[in-house]
Amino acid sequence: MSAGYLSPRLLASADRLDGFECRSEEQTLWLRKHARQAHARGGTSRVFVVTEAGGCDVVAFYAWCMASITPAQAPPRLRKGAGRYPQPIALLARLGVGLQHEGRGLGAALLADVISRTAQIGSEVGCRWLLVHAESAAARAFYLHLIPEFEPSPTDPLHLVLLMKDILRTLR
Repeated sequence: MSAGYLSPRLLASADRLDGFECRSEEQTLWLRKHARQAHARGGTSRVFVVTEAGGCDVVAFYAWCMASITPAQAPPRLRKGAGRYPQPIALLARLGVGLQHEGRGLGAALLADVISRTAQIGSEVGCRWLLVHAESAAARAFYLHLIPEFEPSPTDPLHLVLLMKDILRTLR
């Protein structure tokens, strides 16, 4: 993690969200208004946050969950061994870095954290791929710059898929 920042961790009740603002209005509003509900026990996703050392203002975050994908939704290379059944995946649904904290490697660090956690759950629970929902062409380019092995989903050019063996190779 970049100097001065704590490692990504689960959202806590003491974390302050109201001052967070990133380039994406949608991500900003989701974090401020919906993250706690989505993250709550029994919620639909888990939210990981970054704060500055000694602070509780969230400066970056991501939200992810488990999902499934049908073989038709996967690129051809990822269909191998999938059979005809939905496949378990990890879904990176949201990622945002506060405007005042851009350019410090936080986005790359968050993606690295997701990759590491995906490898971990893949060894404990069935998980074949990581699916990323990029919000825009710029976000898509960011992910592809960091990990060129991402492949576009045939169902949406802003959805990127990474096979577990590519995840493991990325970690080496």
